[in-house]
Amino acid sequence: MSLPLRFDPDRLRRLLDLVGPTEAGSFLDQLDRDLTDCADRIKAGIDRQDWAALREASHVLISLSGSAGALALQSLAETMNAAAHARNGATIADLQDQLAADLARLIEVVRATPDPFASPG
Repeated sequence: MSLPLRFDPDRLRRLLDLVGPTEAGSFLDQLDRDLTDCADRIKAGIDRQDWAALREASHVLISLSGSAGALALQSLAETMNAAAHARNGATIADLQDQLAADLARLIEVVRATPDPFASPG
C-alpha cells in the first residue's frame, strides 16, 4: 500500500481517539464514503466543467484530507478550490492526476486502517 504524500498518521489516530471505541468503526466507514464521494464529484466536475461542483467537492476534501493527515492532498485540494473559484481549467487539468492518485492512496489507507478499539478476532 502506498501512503499519500506527506502523510501524518498521528492525525488519523487522534481522530479515532476522539470518536472513541463505540464510533471508530462507523467513523472509518463514513470517512471512506465521504472521500469516495469527493473523488466521484471531482471527476464529474472536471468532466462537465462544473465549477460549483468542483468548489464544493474540493472544499470538503480540504477538511477531510487535512483532518486525516494527508497534508499534500490538502494542499492540492486548496489549489483546486482556488482554481475552481477562478474558473481556471488549465490549473485544474495540471492538478487532476496527482490529486486523484493521492486521494486514491488516502482511501486505501482508510480502508486498511483497523478499528483500534475492535476486539481481536
